[in-house]
Amino acid sequence: MRKRNLLVAMLLLVSISLTACGGGGGDSAEKSETLTVALSGDAISLDPVASNDNQSSNAMKQMYEGLVEMDEEKDEIVPALAEDWEHPDDLTYIFKLKKGVKFHNGEELKASDVVFSLKRAIEAPNVKHLYDMIDINSVKANDDSTVEFKLKAPYAAILANLCHPGAFICNEKAVNEAGDSYQQNPVGTGPLKFVSWQKANSMEMERFEDYHGDKVQYKKLLFRIIPEATNRTIELESGGVDIAMDITPNDVSKVEGNEKLALHRSLDYGTTYLGFNTKKAPLDNPKVREAISYAIDIDEIVNAVFLGIGETATGPMPPTLKFSIADSMKPKKRDVEKAKALLKESGVELPIKTSISTNDNKDRVDMATAMKQQLSEVGIEVSINVLEWSAFNDLIKNGQQDMFEIAWTADSPDPDTFMFPCLHSSSQGEGGNYAYLEDAKMDELLEKARAAQTDEERADYYKQAQERVIELTVWVPEHFKEILIGSNKDVKNVQVSKFGSHKLTRVTKGEQK
Repeated sequence: MRKRNLLVAMLLLVSISLTACGGGGGDSAEKSETLTVALSGDAISLDPVASNDNQSSNAMKQMYEGLVEMDEEKDEIVPALAEDWEHPDDLTYIFKLKKGVKFHNGEELKASDVVFSLKRAIEAPNVKHLYDMIDINSVKANDDSTVEFKLKAPYAAILANLCHPGAFICNEKAVNEAGDSYQQNPVGTGPLKFVSWQKANSMEMERFEDYHGDKVQYKKLLFRIIPEATNRTIELESGGVDIAMDITPNDVSKVEGNEKLALHRSLDYGTTYLGFNTKKAPLDNPKVREAISYAIDIDEIVNAVFLGIGETATGPMPPTLKFSIADSMKPKKRDVEKAKALLKESGVELPIKTSISTNDNKDRVDMATAMKQQLSEVGIEVSINVLEWSAFNDLIKNGQQDMFEIAWTADSPDPDTFMFPCLHSSSQGEGGNYAYLEDAKMDELLEKARAAQTDEERADYYKQAQERVIELTVWVPEHFKEILIGSNKDVKNVQVSKFGSHKLTRVTKGEQK
C-alpha cells in the first residue's frame, strides 16, 4: 500500500513538473514569437483613404503596400508592387506590376485593383490633396499587369505622394463586399495580415505566409494602445512590450540608463505648432493672432517641456524637408508690451475668452498649460480642451476649435506634402488645413511650386510661402520634433521613420524562425 502511494505521489510530481514545463514553455514560446508594441494612440481607420493620421498609418504600413515606397536610408523612391515604371512625358506614368502577388484573402493582384484604389484616393476627402493632380478619367489598366495614368499638369511630387498610405492598394472585391465595415476589415498585400482590433485597446496581426517578398521573422504583431507615456515606459522596462513608441523627454533617462533597453531617435518631417482657426472670431482678426504670437515665449516653453529633445521651431517647415528656410529664420521673442498694443489696435474687447484644444499628449498639454499662463498676462483667458485622438480629429476637421496644439508630418521629403495640405484653401478641414486659411497669395505660391520643373523655381516659391505663414500669423511654430522609440536590446532592426509612422516588418526578436 505504501509502495503504491509512493508511486502515485512520484507520478503526480512528474506530471506537475511536466505540466509546468510544458505550460511555461508554451507561453514563453508564444511570447517570443509575438512582437508587442506600445502605441500612444489608436488607429482611426484601416482603410487607406479614410484617414490621414500617424496612428492609422502605423497599422496600415504593416498590412498594405503601394506601387512604390520610400527607402529612407537611401532617401529615394524604390519599387514596391510595381517592379518598374516609365515617365514618357511630363504628364504620363506607366507602372508594370509584379506578378504572382496575392492579397490576404487569396485573390491575385491585378491592374484593376490598382485602378480601383487610385480612383478612390483621387476622390477621398482625407487624401485627395495628394492625388487630385491625377486625371481620374485617365487611370486605366492596359492589361492585367500594367497601369497608366496622366496628370492634369506637370507635378513634381507625384511619385513621392504615391508612397503615402493613401495610395496603398486594396483588393476591389474585398472593399465592395465589406462596404462600410471595410475600415475594420482590411485586405492588403503586405507582410502581415489583419486578425483583430479592440478599439482603444489593442490590434493583432499575423505573418502572411503567401507574401511575395521576404517574410516577417516573428509570427504575430500585437499593438497595445497605452496613451499614458509613463505607463508605456514602465511596460518597456518590465518586458510587457518589446517596443514603446513616443518616449517622452521625461523618460529618456530611464531608457538610456537601463542596460537592457535601447533608445532610437531622429528628427522627423514635422512641426508642432499652435494653430489658429482663422474663420472664428476673434482669431479671424490678424492683429489678435499676432498679439498672441508675441505674448508667448516659445523658446522658454519648448526648453521646459521637451528638455532639450528636438529643436525650437524657427519657421513653419522643418529643416529635414527640401527647400526649408528654417535655418535662416528665428522664433519671435516675447514682447508683452507689443502684444498689448496689438490687442488695442485690434479693437477687440478684453478680456478675450478662448480655448486651446489638443489630444491627450502630455507634451502638448504641457505646452498649452504654459501658454495659458503667459496669455493671461495680456488679457487673454484660455481654457484647455483635452480630447482623445479621434475626438480631437473630429473637432478640428469640423472647424469647431479656437486655437489648437498639433503637429503635421510631411508624407515625403518633398514640401508639397507639408505645405499644400496644411495651407491651401482646397484642403480646409479634412485635407489638413485646420487653420481654415483662405489666402489667394498662398494658394498661388503653392500651386506654382507644384507645377515648377526646376529646383530653383520651387525653392523660391516655398521660401515665399514659408514667409507668408509668419506674415499672416497662421500658426505659431513651436517645435521640430525628435522621434524617440524605446526597445528591448534583443529587438533588432528598429528603423525610426521621419514620417512618424514606422514599418516594423523588418524587426527581429531573439532567435526567430
